[in-house]
Amino acid sequence: MTEHKGRTVGGTECSWCKAARGGTGVAVITLRSSKPPNIHRLQTALHKLQNSHPILRSTLLQHTNTFSFLTSPTPFLQLTTHDLSSQQNDTISLSPLQQILELELNNDSEWRDAKRDSNEMFFGSVYTLPNNVWVVALRLHVVACDRTTALSLLGELLELMEEKEEILSEENEKEVKHEVSLAIEDLVPREKTKKALLARGLDMLGYSLNSLRLTNMKFCDTKATRFSQVVRLQLNQDDTKGVLVVSSLINYHLYILSLMFM
Repeated sequence: MTEHKGRTVGGTECSWCKAARGGTGVAVITLRSSKPPNIHRLQTALHKLQNSHPILRSTLLQHTNTFSFLTSPTPFLQLTTHDLSSQQNDTISLSPLQQILELELNNDSEWRDAKRDSNEMFFGSVYTLPNNVWVVALRLHVVACDRTTALSLLGELLELMEEKEEILSEENEKEVKHEVSLAIEDLVPREKTKKALLARGLDMLGYSLNSLRLTNMKFCDTKATRFSQVVRLQLNQDDTKGVLVVSSLINYHLYILSLMFM
């Protein structure tokens, strides 16, 4: 029997581990379907994803303030099903995808529990909604998948779902390497990690000036009253123009400062 393998998290990954507990760092992918999904085929495709990306079949272990990955030799994701077809809400007009998105983003109790010393990285659910609508939702810890990577993962999943059943099953049963990937710091060549003192100073100045872009943003609910734990920001045309003007001015001043120090 193949043993589990693992490694200590890198510096960047460690900050992501703490971010998830602070309320951020959850990536959710949702797929809407007008036909009931083939649960067996979907789960087989997800297992193949876990085989291709060992981080998705890893468990995050916490010991005091240190974190590490323990990678399983076999995929272990099990889809859960939820029947919401009997729920009717006439006062709130939300799309099915937005309803499930909010449910999944708020369903992170296992990642918030400080007493837990181990957490899985990858969860999958299938929701049955009214009017013959089904939604597949995949929830991932930010240390395993950010928003940009989630889009790539979604494309890969759709390609797997189009493969023939026998090919998909055979590929999933092949022996795979189960060592977790390297930390981000180990993937970047050492010569590219060094930054000159002037460049660091300009970065620090840029971080300070960029905060000015957010000073005039107003957060208000202009439509129907409803409860949501997801914050959404909407800008009208005038506000958007203002943000672009401030952004242009900041970039211009940064350019002038870089010329002065050259």
